[in-house]
Amino acid sequence: MVMIVFKNIDVSFGTPSVFRNLTASIDAGDFITMIGPNGAGKTTFFDVIAGKVLPQSGRIIIDGVDVTHQHEIDRAACIARLFQNPRLNTVASMTVAENLALASLKGRRAGVRSAMHSFPEEVLASIVRPLGIAIDDLLSRPMGALSGGQRQIIALVMATLHPPKILLLDEPTAALDPQAATKMLLFATSFIRQHGITTILITHDQRLALTLGNKLWVLRDGGIMQFDEQEKRLLEAEMLIGDVDYAVLGYSK
Repeated sequence: MVMIVFKNIDVSFGTPSVFRNLTASIDAGDFITMIGPNGAGKTTFFDVIAGKVLPQSGRIIIDGVDVTHQHEIDRAACIARLFQNPRLNTVASMTVAENLALASLKGRRAGVRSAMHSFPEEVLASIVRPLGIAIDDLLSRPMGALSGGQRQIIALVMATLHPPKILLLDEPTAALDPQAATKMLLFATSFIRQHGITTILITHDQRLALTLGNKLWVLRDGGIMQFDEQEKRLLEAEMLIGDVDYAVLGYSK
């Protein structure tokens, strides 16, 4: 089953175009890692999927529905997105508990107070505790008082309280120390496998891009180079003996 289809997509903010006649498809349950040089359009690619940026031409189909002209708010019910900047993923003035409760309301008409009754603090704490955060001491604190790493980990939990059809991860570990990044990735990959979530992960870490997921996409020059699972294994083997063609992957040594 195909989850996302791009048909002849053109996106331009001037010259040169970001995407030119882009055609690609993503199967339901795919976990795609995405790399490419700075300015290649990785975040714009997410913006197009999420509806933040509408293409000048072409069509986008999500789960069988043509969403080409749907804006971000209309697609939010089936898409969860984690930005690289932790400040964009949470409401700084609200407490951690209120942020988690707010995330639990996705797709429902209710207030934060109602959600707090549905998700009492002990339930919220049990959700976050496996990530190794002493959440009990944080629930009553404003989100803005937390470190960037703490905010990002909690933001991931918020994005996954209700399993989405599509999960977009834009360098989610960039603000984390190595230990926190490992915990977060273990949580994310376990969740993705458990629920069969169609996922795209943007990363600058080549080794991570080759290790995670079942497909690798390289954005460059307005198009996508696609590597399936078998081709990824070959790239992994080449990396172990130091013969990766970095230019092909869109990087210089």
